[in-house]
Amino acid sequence: MKEITENLHITKIFVKNAGELIPLIGGDFQIVVGECWEEVAFAALLALRSFERGTNHARTLGGELLLRLAGTLQIKDAIAKHGARDGENYLVVFGSRNRAGGILAELNLEELPMTDCEAEKSKRFFEKAALVEVL
Repeated sequence: MKEITENLHITKIFVKNAGELIPLIGGDFQIVVGECWEEVAFAALLALRSFERGTNHARTLGGELLLRLAGTLQIKDAIAKHGARDGENYLVVFGSRNRAGGILAELNLEELPMTDCEAEKSKRFFEKAALVEVL
């Protein structure tokens, strides 16, 4: 698990049945699909910043995270591109490390090794996530 800030933790997980998990997502965590942890971390940081500044487009941090990952203002499109699905996903917890560990245990999620982005891919992800700022 990576601690991005004191109140932002990300880990790669394996989801066996996304349909069962989706109704449980909300509040202080989100499960998303991404190519690497840096992509997810950058979008999560932008989501946090948008709430601090009052420039958020979604009602929740999880929703804002999805918009940032997808580079769109349409939540339906963002969920289709980056919403939780069976297989490899990232768990993003907007809270303490203890809370992140608790969610892993509560939802019986298996942690996987984190995957780093290639530098050129990271640049493209950062540009896409930041695009929501100007929309």
